[in-house]
Amino acid sequence: MSDKDLPLTLGQFLIMGILPKLGERGVFGRPFIRLGRVLTLSCWLYEVGATLGRLWKDKIPVVISMYNIGGKREEFTQYWHEQARNRLEKYGKQPQTFPIFVLQTDLDMFMEKKLEYLKIEDFGKIVGKKLSHSETNEWLRLIETSVIEGIMFGSRYPDLTHTMLANEWEKIDEDSWNEAKKYGVTLSEKPPEMTVEDKEKEAVEMARDYVRQYHPRLIADLSLE
Repeated sequence: MSDKDLPLTLGQFLIMGILPKLGERGVFGRPFIRLGRVLTLSCWLYEVGATLGRLWKDKIPVVISMYNIGGKREEFTQYWHEQARNRLEKYGKQPQTFPIFVLQTDLDMFMEKKLEYLKIEDFGKIVGKKLSHSETNEWLRLIETSVIEGIMFGSRYPDLTHTMLANEWEKIDEDSWNEAKKYGVTLSEKPPEMTVEDKEKEAVEMARDYVRQYHPRLIADLSLE
C-alpha cells in the first residue's frame, strides 16, 4: 500500500478544511500563503488536539490505533508524550494560553534554522513573508503533527489544558490575545465570547466528521456517537 492509499491523519484532515481560507493571490493571480497564517494554523491545530486529548485522556490507545504505525504503538505514544513534555520545558514557565505557548515554541523548534535564529520579538518583521508552493508544503508537513502532539499534551496535562482554554476563552487574557496578534497570529479584533465547553463541542464535531469518514469503527470507542 502506498502513502497515497493510506487514510488522512486527523491533522491532514483539519488542514485541508481550513487551508483554502488562508490563501491569497498575488498581482498575477499566483496563490500564496503568508508565514504568519501558517503558524496561526499550527497554534489552532495544537489547541484542537489538546482539547481532544483532555477529553480522550483515557482513550489514547484508541486514538493511536488511527495511525498507521504497525506494532510500534507504545513507542509512538511515548515519543509524542515526550515531545509535549519537551515543548513545555522549552517554554520555561507555565503557559497561560495556547497561541503564545505554541507560537513561541514553534519559533524555537521550527524557525531558527530557517530564519537565522529570529526570536519572538523579531517575528513581526517576517510575519508577512509570502511562502512559495514548495515552502508552504514544507511548513504544512512540519505543523501537521501539531494535532497528535496536542492530543498528547492534553492527555498528559488535562488540568493545565483546561486552565489555558479558560484563560483564552472565558477569562480572556487580553494581553496574551493582543501579544499573539502583534506577532502575527491571525485572530479576530476581540476575543469571541465562548466557553471551554463550546470549544470542546467544536473540537468533538471536527473529530466526529473525521472518524466517521476514515475510522467509523471507532465512533463508539471515542464517545463520538
